[in-house]
Amino acid sequence: MRRAVVIGCGALGSAVASQLVREGVGTVRIVDRDVVELRNLAHQALYTEADAASRLLKAEAAAVHLRAMNADCRVESVVADFVPGNALRLTADADLLVDGADNLETKLLLNDVAVATGTPLVYAGCAGTEGSVLAVLPGVTHCLRCLWPTPSESVNHMTCETRGVLPSTAATVAALQATEALKLLLGTEADALSGLLRIDVWNAVLRRVPLPAFPTDDRACPTCGTRDFGYLRGEYSTMARQLCGDDTVLLTTSSPARDLERLRRHHIANASLRVRPEYVQVDIDGCRIVAFASGRTLIHGAGGMNRARALYARYVTG
Repeated sequence: MRRAVVIGCGALGSAVASQLVREGVGTVRIVDRDVVELRNLAHQALYTEADAASRLLKAEAAAVHLRAMNADCRVESVVADFVPGNALRLTADADLLVDGADNLETKLLLNDVAVATGTPLVYAGCAGTEGSVLAVLPGVTHCLRCLWPTPSESVNHMTCETRGVLPSTAATVAALQATEALKLLLGTEADALSGLLRIDVWNAVLRRVPLPAFPTDDRACPTCGTRDFGYLRGEYSTMARQLCGDDTVLLTTSSPARDLERLRRHHIANASLRVRPEYVQVDIDGCRIVAFASGRTLIHGAGGMNRARALYARYVTG
């Protein structure tokens, strides 16, 4: 019985999970920290208005809908923030890792897990009308750090939250991702994998990006070359802690410098925006976010750390 673990159950993760369940994968585990919101429904086809009205946790709502698709498939739901401290435990028995994450930090953590444990991974990302897919077979094909040894700010901010996403973009990218996942689960040869795919849905363009032959002795890649798993060690992670006596979460990054001007531009249409030399404050989604130049962020009113981290990824780093 094959087991797939889907990290993140938003636009891509929920669509790929649906296809894996319908295709008869033995066990599909969903890991997600967020709740269903009404605005999700345009591009996250697994959920309903009733889910959003009840603010159900995505992992639990997804499990209910997925189980109704195929009673022979075992669907497991895990409500958790995928972080270095639990990453290996949540993926320990996986035959395949599926990237449905909404931020680059989690994607690169998942890449570290894949290479460190030798577990195949299917990466995907989309924003606007464009998307990309890459199947990673550790030790045989390129990993994400081969492509992005040191991810730039532009890569980190190419997300649905900054550019929006056309619903058909998410659906098309998810279909390609599910196909690569099926190839890996069936144990096909590496040459059956498509490599790095880029798609522009608006212009109906699909292309395979040329990559050099994978060198088994290459030391240039920090992950599959020198096997430096910095994301898995937590060196680049965002730490969160609940402050005593208040519904406030403090988040601290390992990279202290913060571009407050970018945050100001991102939230310029929000009437609550307040900008000072040392911080940017904005009220959004029923919460108050205060992002400091020091790299620390306070989120008040999120109702817990899981939602605070989701809001952080959406409105501060996204």
